[in-house]
Amino acid sequence: MNEREKFMFDLQGFLKVEGFLSPLELKGLNEAFDANWDKAIPDPNSHADGDMAGELERDFFEGMLTWEQPWCQPFRELLAHPKLVPYLNTMFGRGWKMDHSPFLLASSAGTEGLRLHGSTSRLFDGTQHYSYTNGQMRCGMIVCQFQLADVNQGDGGLCVIPGSHKANFTCPDDIKNYKSNRELVYNIPCKAGDMVIFNEATIHGTLPWKASHQRRSLLYRYSPNYLHFHGGVYQTSLPAWVQELTPAQQAVLEPPYIYRRPLIEEDGVTVIRPTRENPDGTIRP
Repeated sequence: MNEREKFMFDLQGFLKVEGFLSPLELKGLNEAFDANWDKAIPDPNSHADGDMAGELERDFFEGMLTWEQPWCQPFRELLAHPKLVPYLNTMFGRGWKMDHSPFLLASSAGTEGLRLHGSTSRLFDGTQHYSYTNGQMRCGMIVCQFQLADVNQGDGGLCVIPGSHKANFTCPDDIKNYKSNRELVYNIPCKAGDMVIFNEATIHGTLPWKASHQRRSLLYRYSPNYLHFHGGVYQTSLPAWVQELTPAQQAVLEPPYIYRRPLIEEDGVTVIRPTRENPDGTIRP
C-alpha cells in the first residue's frame, strides 16, 4: 500500500484500486455466476425506504466457497489474494480474518437501493472504527467490493459519504434516506475488475440501479484477528472442505484469536505468530 493510497484511505475512508482483478480472474468470476444463477435469492438485507426505494429487489448470492468445482475456485483464490494482503496488513496490522461469508449483489434497471448506514466517532465501537496512532492506521471491519461489471457515475450501486469514518455526530435520517444533502453522497464510478475497499465505519449504502446493464458487486469482509462482527457460533475446528485450500486461504478462515495464529506473508507463505511478539513484529525476550 503506497503513500498515496494511505493518504486517500485516511482522508476518505475508502479507496478505489483500479484493475485489481485480471481479465482472466474477472472472466472466471462472471462465468461462475452465470453457471449458478439458479442459486440467487432476494437480498435478505433489503430495507430500502425514502428515495432509496425501487421497483425490484436485489439478487443475492452466498455460499460460493462451497460451490462445485470449478465454480468455487475463483472465489477461493480471492481469500488471500497476493495483491490484497498488503492492504489488509496496513489496515489491521499482521493477522486478520474473514468476517461474513462472501456474497454477491446483482441488480437490473429499477432495482432498489439500500439505506445509508455506518458508524461515527461519537461513541467508540470496536467493530466499526478508524484510528491512527504511532504511525499506524487501524480499522474495525473493512469491506472489499469487487466490481464485476462497469459502474458509471450515476448508474447507482455503492455510494459513500467520504470522510464520514471520522464523523463525530450521528448522520440525520433524511441524509440516510437520500432525501437531502445529496451532494454529500458519492456514487463511486468503477470499471469491471476494480476493487473498492472501505471501512465499515464509513457511512455507505446503495443507490437504486439505473443502468441498462446488470450490476454485479462481489463483497468480501475482513476483521481484526481478535473479533468477529457478524455473530454466530464458531467451532474450534474448520469444516472438512477447508483442507482443499492453501495454507494461506485456510488461515483467513480461522476463528478469532491471537496467539499462535498463522500469519500470511506478502508472498503467500504462512508463518505462526509467536506468543511474545511486539506490535512491530520483533520478539520480546
